[in-house]
Amino acid sequence: MRFPLLELCARIYGHAEQHALLRHLSGDIEDWRLLLTQAEQEGVTPLLAKHLLESGSIYPAWVKRSLHVVLERHQQLAEARTRVLLEVLDLFRQEGIPCLVLKGGALAYTIYPDPSSRPMRDIDLLLSRHEVDRAHDLLKAHGFRQEKAVIPKDHFHLPPLYYQIGKTSVCVELHRGLYPQCPPYYPDVDFDQLYAGRQQFAIGTEAAFTFSDEEMLYYLYQHGLRAPLTYEPFKLINVADIVGFVETLGERLDWERMRSDYPLLCSALPLLHHLTPWDREKVPAWMIPVNKLAPIPYQGWPHKRMKELKAEGTTLLEILRRTFLPSIWWLKMYYGTLSTLQLLLCLLWKHPRHVYWWVRMYRSLAQ
Repeated sequence: MRFPLLELCARIYGHAEQHALLRHLSGDIEDWRLLLTQAEQEGVTPLLAKHLLESGSIYPAWVKRSLHVVLERHQQLAEARTRVLLEVLDLFRQEGIPCLVLKGGALAYTIYPDPSSRPMRDIDLLLSRHEVDRAHDLLKAHGFRQEKAVIPKDHFHLPPLYYQIGKTSVCVELHRGLYPQCPPYYPDVDFDQLYAGRQQFAIGTEAAFTFSDEEMLYYLYQHGLRAPLTYEPFKLINVADIVGFVETLGERLDWERMRSDYPLLCSALPLLHHLTPWDREKVPAWMIPVNKLAPIPYQGWPHKRMKELKAEGTTLLEILRRTFLPSIWWLKMYYGTLSTLQLLLCLLWKHPRHVYWWVRMYRSLAQ
C-alpha cells in the first residue's frame, strides 16, 4: 500500500512546500498503525518523525510516543553499527587492505544529521577482487560469524558476516562488485579507478573513504532505482539518499559532466519530484518537471511470483497488464525514456525483451 505522506518524507531536509503538503495529508490518515509499519519497512521512520514535527502536522499522541520508542531503538542500532564499522576499518588498515564504504554506511556520516537518521540492514564495503577473500577470512578470525547462506561463488558480494554486541547483531557484507550480473545490465566496476578517485569522510575522529560525489550519486541511482525486476522496485530510504545528496551537495556537483556521462541518472532525477517535491532553491531548474505523473512502482512478474499473484486473487489479464504495461513514471525512471517514440519502443521491445530474459532464466532453472 502506498502512503503519499511517507513519500513526502523521503528526504533529509524539509521545505515550505513539502511542509504544507504534509500538514494537509496528515489529517487524512485513517490507519496510522499501518503507516508506521510501512515506514519501518521503507527505512524512513526517523525521517517521518523529523518531518511531522518540523512541519507542524497534527497526528495522534500515541503515534508520537511510538515514534519516540522506535527512534531510541534506531539510536542503539546506529551506535552498534558505528562501533563495528570502526573496528572493521581499523583491522583492514592494519592489514593494508583498502576498502570503500558504500551507500548508507557513508551517507549516515556525511549528509544525514545523525547516523540514526539513516537506518540500514547491513554495512556494505567494496574491496578489490584480489583482497576480498582475505578480508572475509580476517573478519571471521576476529569474531565475526558466517551463517549458512546459498550465494553463488561469482556473486557480487560474499556471504554476510555478523558481529554480536549485546543483544544487537550487526551485519557486514564485503563486495567484490556493485551489481548482480543480470538485466538491466549495469556498468563495469573498476575498484582501482574508484579508489583512486576516493573521497575521505570522518566517522567521529577516524577517517574512512567512499566514492567521489559524482560516482556516489550514480551508484545510488543504479542500486536504489534500477534493481533487477525480481527485487523491490525501490525503497523510500533510497529516494531519501538521492534527494538528500543532491540538495545537500548539488552546488559542488559537476552537472555538465553528469548530464554527459550519466544521462539515465539525469533523466530520472526530475521524476523524483513526483514522490517528494524538490526544494526549488537547491536544485537546477531542469529538475522540476512540468507534467505530473503518478509515481507507481513496478508491480508485475517476476517482482511477484505467479503463485503469489494468484493467491492474492489477481487475474491473468491483470498480471499481464502489470507486467507489460507498467506505469509511465516507472518506465521513464528505469529505462530513461524521454520522448514518446522512445517510450513506445520501450513498451513494444525493450521491456518485453527484459521480461523474456527472466522467463528463460526460470525455465532453465526448472530443467
